[in-house]
Amino acid sequence: MHPPSKSKRSLAAKILFAFTGALVAALLFADLAIACTAFIAGKKTTADGSILFAKTEDDRPGYVDYLWYIPGKKHPDESTIKLVGGNEIPQVPETWGFFWDQPPGTEYSNAVINEWGLALGSDACPSREDPIEEVEKRGDLLQGGIGWRLRIILAERCKTAREAVELAAQLLDKYGYRASGRTLNIVDQKEAWILQMVRGKQYVARRVKDDEVVALANTYTIREVDMRDRDNFVCSKNLITYAQKRGWYDPEQDGKFDFAKAYADPRSRTDKRNTRRHWLMAKMANRHFPLSWQEADEGKMPVSFKPDRKLTLREVMAIMRSHFEGTELDESNDYERSPHRNSSRPICTYATHRTTIIQQRSWLPREMGTVIWRALYEPCSSGFVPWYLCATDIPEEFRNAPRSLYRGDMDLHDYHFSLPGQPEELDLNSASCVFGLMAGLVDADYGNVIEYVRGRWRDFEDYQFNMQETVEKTAQELYRKDQEAARLYLADYTRSRAQKSLEIARSILAVLQHRAWNAAQGEKLIIK
Repeated sequence: MHPPSKSKRSLAAKILFAFTGALVAALLFADLAIACTAFIAGKKTTADGSILFAKTEDDRPGYVDYLWYIPGKKHPDESTIKLVGGNEIPQVPETWGFFWDQPPGTEYSNAVINEWGLALGSDACPSREDPIEEVEKRGDLLQGGIGWRLRIILAERCKTAREAVELAAQLLDKYGYRASGRTLNIVDQKEAWILQMVRGKQYVARRVKDDEVVALANTYTIREVDMRDRDNFVCSKNLITYAQKRGWYDPEQDGKFDFAKAYADPRSRTDKRNTRRHWLMAKMANRHFPLSWQEADEGKMPVSFKPDRKLTLREVMAIMRSHFEGTELDESNDYERSPHRNSSRPICTYATHRTTIIQQRSWLPREMGTVIWRALYEPCSSGFVPWYLCATDIPEEFRNAPRSLYRGDMDLHDYHFSLPGQPEELDLNSASCVFGLMAGLVDADYGNVIEYVRGRWRDFEDYQFNMQETVEKTAQELYRKDQEAARLYLADYTRSRAQKSLEIARSILAVLQHRAWNAAQGEKLIIK
């Protein structure tokens, strides 16, 4: 074998430098990334009449994401649930099964969808409230309160979003909420709610109306609150008087009560890393959205807006893949550098390790009415896979962990905080790691490879869009004759698409690795 030429070694060094630079940039921009983005479109705003609930899960680079199904269970008398603050609360006799999409070791970065199609996911929203110790001392947290486990409890016990909101209110009234502030998005096949909670016992839930879209970017969004309107609001009983007591709201100076203005951490409410991606979602859904990004920076974004057209699933995917392309906030210079390296913090970012878009359709049986479109790592360089509720036997690569819930009898609480082996190790038997490495190599030479990568995923997704009607029509015909046969059919289809996505990711990864080995940095990569 002959050693590589000096020029080839030089090019290889440039590739290594570029890839290392992408990773370093990810760390430098990490403070822009540890945050999540959500988007909910009401049923009258979408082309097919579905509710679309989109959510990114963003943490530091290197998190590994696993998908598990936790079966429904019957619990012995006097069973309890462990809470992170040290408290235990009574368990119910029987709980529903649910999908748990989770990077182990993170407290809140998970999505939960139960067997009835009830979907829950959250966004951190810092509040003005005091530290945990002070809130607990004055009696607004019972033994540390309730935190990440709230959504699990709701998934285990509730069939509908409204039922979940009402149960959440009861639990918050009794135990109090542990995190500084958070929005819990709660969506079923008929309606959607956003529940905005403050550390302690203050909260407000607002129904997403059928003809509106809401977007969330790590700060409270609910503005006006009508505590008398029980159809559209569920609130803590002293929500307004408490804000007055703390000096956060003065009726004479402030006029009408504004929840976001009163309770949000003022820095978070006007932080450009939040306001601009919130504005971007509104602008992409309504090209005539009246506010500028400068006005968004002043904290003027509304709780909801109307799109200028009926939104399709493809368009919502495009929103979640966006990095300010087509706006003056795009700093990539037509992808001369990675669009993730943007000071305004795009929707699709370095630390996005999963994006889900949950398609909710009330006119179909729940087994096919709820579809979880799931993309691993940055969605701009990944593909969305349709997961039906029947697909509870998840392929090993998508739930692969050194120690998983399928291997042992661990409580969710124990597993949540006891990392399974080394979850951040690169394991190419794990789908999450394959997609993560692929995303890193794309980012190292984004402008020259993204057209090729998007083309590969476009073909993959086009097949699914074209097949969806046929697949679901076949499933409905089976369902009328044999429900179990219909479930097996949809489960097989889901698994086949998941495995196909992994096959494509490995194929793209091989191309990018071969390209790096041959020092092809800077050359345009196209589909042949």
